[in-house]
Amino acid sequence: MPSKLSPPQPRVHVLGLGSIGTFTAHGLNEILPTPPAVTLLLHRETLYDEYIRRGSRTTLHTVSGQTTHHRAYDLEIYNPTTRAWHSPPPSNDPATSPIAHLIVTVKATQTVAALRPLQQRLTPSSTILFLQNGCGMIDEVNEHLFPDPATRPNYIVGVISHGVTLSTPFEVTHTGASAISLGKVPRPASQSPDPAKETASGEDYLLDALPTSPLLTATTYPTYAEILQIQLEKLAVNAFCNPVCALHNAQNKFLFTQPALRRAVLDEISAIVPRLPELWGVEGVAARFALDRLEDTVNGVLERTRETTCSMVVDLRCGRETEVRFINGYWVRRGGEVGVEVAVNEGLMAAVLERGRPASRGRTPGPPFLSAPQ
Repeated sequence: MPSKLSPPQPRVHVLGLGSIGTFTAHGLNEILPTPPAVTLLLHRETLYDEYIRRGSRTTLHTVSGQTTHHRAYDLEIYNPTTRAWHSPPPSNDPATSPIAHLIVTVKATQTVAALRPLQQRLTPSSTILFLQNGCGMIDEVNEHLFPDPATRPNYIVGVISHGVTLSTPFEVTHTGASAISLGKVPRPASQSPDPAKETASGEDYLLDALPTSPLLTATTYPTYAEILQIQLEKLAVNAFCNPVCALHNAQNKFLFTQPALRRAVLDEISAIVPRLPELWGVEGVAARFALDRLEDTVNGVLERTRETTCSMVVDLRCGRETEVRFINGYWVRRGGEVGVEVAVNEGLMAAVLERGRPASRGRTPGPPFLSAPQ
């Protein structure tokens, strides 16, 4: 009697190898009981040379001071001339096989452009985990890449609160152990898959497997309302911290000088969230996003990260596009949809966008409402 064939080993592709992408790839190798095959997507050819030079491995310096390495990676390399992915030398074969599980950790502003060369390899059976800062990236992906709900992949929202810094390519330091929160984005009702087929195709693999990695400390939430609230809490913190620090070229501790601005930003957010249709009828939303509670949440984060310099500060310093459209811009868009005045978030977004323009770089004063209260 023939023995049953074991199911094929799942394969996870990782797109974006900054601090979070490298940390996540490292954690994938610690999934229990058996890690998946992991393919690192190298967005430029020089990264391949760097990977070889660094011993063909990722390196993690843990919070306890230990150093660990993982080597079991496959690679694909992007060629900007052909706008296609290929295997490493010497074969350089085109990479065209379908992608079952994709983790995206690129900056929010780069999401559509980074996914476009992979578009033909993503099917309705594929699953994309968006493990990024900000909100609204999925809307842009749907608009530009997958407008037809019947042919778009499955989506997972991820919210990461680990502290991680990238020392050099493929080498990260875990500065603060925390958590990853995961939740599935529901498909339109008319496109909801058959649960039996969904299980058979492995679409829930990331939701089930990531929580088994001791490094990632991930939790999967059963409803979209739960993961959305976690995501919006982080977005509320970032809507105050990121633009204000960026405009003042300051560390997080500067924000303690801005209590009036903090309250004004959060007041708008507190009014928006209970009105969002995705959260209608969900118990406890108004209390969770009450203004005083949001202020306590923000202050708690600031106390733990006083000496931190947020990424938006660095982006403005370096002349790079910031993620403000996916932070304050998200609140501006949703406020408009539900009829809430969003002048403060709109002003912060406009100020950051203006400061990011080439002709504006080097200016230091912010708009009048950004000055410290008297």
